[in-house]
Amino acid sequence: MLPIVALIVLLIVGPFIAIAVGRKFGYAANALLVVLFGAALFPRTIATFIESPDSTPYDIAPASLGLQTQVLVVVIAAVIILIGRGGLKLPMVLVVFAVLLTVGMFTSWQGTVPQWSGYVVLLSAVLAFGVGWAVGREAFNQEKFARFFLTAVLVVLLLQLGVAVLQLAGVHLPTGLVNSERTLEQTVGRVSGTIGHPANLSKVAFALMLMSLPFTTAANKRISRLAFLCVGAAALVGGLTVSRANLIAMAILLAAWILTFPGRARVGTRVGGAIVLLGAATIIGPLVLERFEDDAQGGLRPLLLAAALRQLKSDFLIGTGPNAYIFVVGKVDAATASGYPVHNAFLLMTAELGIVLAILFFLPLIILIVWAIARFFRSSEYMHAPRVIVYAIPGMGIILLTGWGMISVLIVGLWMFTVGFLSSARAGVGLETLSSFEQAAKKSSKKTSKPAPAAAR
Repeated sequence: MLPIVALIVLLIVGPFIAIAVGRKFGYAANALLVVLFGAALFPRTIATFIESPDSTPYDIAPASLGLQTQVLVVVIAAVIILIGRGGLKLPMVLVVFAVLLTVGMFTSWQGTVPQWSGYVVLLSAVLAFGVGWAVGREAFNQEKFARFFLTAVLVVLLLQLGVAVLQLAGVHLPTGLVNSERTLEQTVGRVSGTIGHPANLSKVAFALMLMSLPFTTAANKRISRLAFLCVGAAALVGGLTVSRANLIAMAILLAAWILTFPGRARVGTRVGGAIVLLGAATIIGPLVLERFEDDAQGGLRPLLLAAALRQLKSDFLIGTGPNAYIFVVGKVDAATASGYPVHNAFLLMTAELGIVLAILFFLPLIILIVWAIARFFRSSEYMHAPRVIVYAIPGMGIILLTGWGMISVLIVGLWMFTVGFLSSARAGVGLETLSSFEQAAKKSSKKTSKPAPAAAR
């Protein structure tokens, strides 16, 4: 009920907010706000159009065909960008993916209600890439928008942190606010914020951290300080979830970033950052180790992996259809029938859609990683985004290969938004973003001796 009430309120006051924000920061600001609201704060199912039998299992999307806020906001954001005459750049591989996925729905799979539900979620993820790219272009190109972007991210993280603290304190919060009736925070000291599950909250924090890190190198102190606050808040939120894979991913990323902080960072900055990181590890580490001791094998993961490999041997090209893995594999495997898919995003996508579609879906991320490796030693030309991406490779590998949450309905839209956001750097930000900042600085340098405001340190 709470999400519906919030949605109604937003529909009333939203237009006035949108006009004010759009006039000051541009069309992409409104697109950013709706994405953060629906994908990073309140991912919810707000309407159901076609019910599916209660016994129908599902995995990457709800069993019933309905409307989720994280899908709705991507569509709204795309419309905002197009109305604002912005560009929605989609890689050709994602366009081909969307076309083949649509063809498969009519030719290769049964077209059940859960499959159509998964189809809608995957198409929205494709669109989210384009929205993220458009927002990223503005963030990397305009100092004013960069500050707005980081401020919005910080507000989201602080709200999640506030809810997390209340959960740890044992305060009973409405189910509509926290999206779950679970009490993990009270039983094992884990928080879920407004997302509904600790692992998904930590994935949200990881995505927001990835997008914020490049801006810690900005010469503009207001931008860099905001970025550091975002990164710190993301680390704190992620730490409170005690989600093993996501925490390890964050720790690797932050350790590499702090110890090799780009540019002219003082020794004190590196040492101070290292001390903070060690302090956090001292507090959170024992909780993570305790989880490993309680569940060293990862629960049913080995059995689920064996079932997935058997499925791939029998069906490598076509797959079960989107959102149908548990329904199909659960018929012949007891572990899968318990309601869990294989905890490996690439294997799950391959088992559901076939190897060709799986490769197409992950190819934008692979291309981004290859670009980042190639530009690693020239990362200063791109706000050091390549360095962030390279340092995130181990963490992304851990998250994608040990879980399936990144391609589930709660996270996949925000994740593809993040990939699109960072891909905007690959699409010429190094030449256009920094040159636009530097050109403005050069024009003013004849009158002042101030450094270029947005050049990387």
